Amino acid sequence: MFWELLQNVNIAIALVFFSVFMLIYYITRMPSDIPPYPRPVLPIFGNLLILANRDMLMCFRKLRAQYGDIFSIYMGSKLIVVLNGYSVVKEALVKNGRVFSDRPINFLTEVLFKGSGITFTSGEKWKEHRRFAMNALQEFGFGRSSMEDSIIQEAKEMVQIFDDENGQPFQIKGVVTTCVANVVSQIIFGQRFKHTDPHFREFLSILDNATKTLSNASVAVNCFPWLQYFPGDPLKMKLIKEHVTQVVQWYKDMHEEHKSTYKEGAERDFIDLYIKEARRQEKNGQISTFTDTQLYFSIGDLISAGSDTTANTIQWTLLHFLNFPEIQQKCFQEIEQVVGRARLPTLQDKDHLPYLEATILEVLRLCPAAPLALPHAVSEDFSFHGYRISKGTTVLINLDSVLRDPSSFKEPERFFPERFLDADGHLIKPEEHIPFSIGRRVCLGENVARMEIFLFLAALIQTFEFRPVEGEPLPELKGIMGITYSPKSFLIRAMKRK
Repeated sequence: MFWELLQNVNIAIALVFFSVFMLIYYITRMPSDIPPYPRPVLPIFGNLLILANRDMLMCFRKLRAQYGDIFSIYMGSKLIVVLNGYSVVKEALVKNGRVFSDRPINFLTEVLFKGSGITFTSGEKWKEHRRFAMNALQEFGFGRSSMEDSIIQEAKEMVQIFDDENGQPFQIKGVVTTCVANVVSQIIFGQRFKHTDPHFREFLSILDNATKTLSNASVAVNCFPWLQYFPGDPLKMKLIKEHVTQVVQWYKDMHEEHKSTYKEGAERDFIDLYIKEARRQEKNGQISTFTDTQLYFSIGDLISAGSDTTANTIQWTLLHFLNFPEIQQKCFQEIEQVVGRARLPTLQDKDHLPYLEATILEVLRLCPAAPLALPHAVSEDFSFHGYRISKGTTVLINLDSVLRDPSSFKEPERFFPERFLDADGHLIKPEEHIPFSIGRRVCLGENVARMEIFLFLAALIQTFEFRPVEGEPLPELKGIMGITYSPKSFLIRAMKRK
């Protein structure tokens, strides 16, 4: 008994000495010229105890009030610089965009995504494939009447599915996601899927599962990659890899189908253009980055860029309508006066529907898809506002600090579309309104998303009045922070207008 007690005491003393040693090590190795950071910085955990079980956006607002527009946090042993406020964000991403446009190298980007795709790559590979994707989207999407026709077709489908609910409470997420994904599918795969297509439904289910598991584990596995080796698989890494493999297999099947039917000079979609470019580079003997793996992760990035913001914004708007029925009514009255009910609204109506546009801008301001944007990294050692930021350091762009800044938006927590209208009712858009970010990494799907959001919402508002479930409390306007910022699940009633 004595020896067991002594042994336990020795272990306790050893742990104390180890903790003190690690604390001294962390303190002495921290550079003095980095942006200020909260104390204490604990060994292994860093500042994570400050962030644990808290609203990260609220936490960042408090840290900004304490340390200013540029501060640091330690996520484990990893230093992360957080940029706040429009002037600082613009200076970094626009004036110094060459330096601040890389992506950090971490477990997710290198192991799961294999250093491929568009969103999470850097350098020349990123430039080449972003340029290629933009050209492809231009050819099959932006500026084409066929793109608008595709969206309106899906808007009609969404209206019909909502109407089939006969005013009963239902969840809109699945319907909205399917319709939006179908628009992007026509650009990438060259086809529209029936909503009842089991192959397409399976794909959307796999994609949703992959997104959920990645959202739950991304921060932990990037900060503590060794956790993936813990017994019991606490981060569910096996499941995550399985989901990613399933998604990639779906893209691979589509690729194989395209290769078997490809005709040069008659390219149908993004995949065909990719096949054409890959074969051209191979024929010229170039060392090409147009690999199969690069294609599969590029497809994933394009689907995400073209659907996440749109689907979330439609849901957020209808959720706000339940809480602010008077704003819903103003949007409808404007549509009825300008468009009527004999036809669906088109993009030509957009400039004549400023209140609807102002409402969309206000929803995007309060509920951007990525309030912290996707992490950036600096491409070289850089001095910024007197602070030293080392090459490869992760930089978070706090868009929430811009979009809810009281110096730019009076009463920033208030849902008030009129802030985007002048005295004559004309639309105004402050330069600080950047829900899609700015600079070289601005959202790839911004133009498609803006078209979709307007056309889908205009059709829905024209056809239905949205009401909450009778006898139930109003659904809250607080969302869930994952890979995107999305509303919690809620029920809604779509009452057809008479």
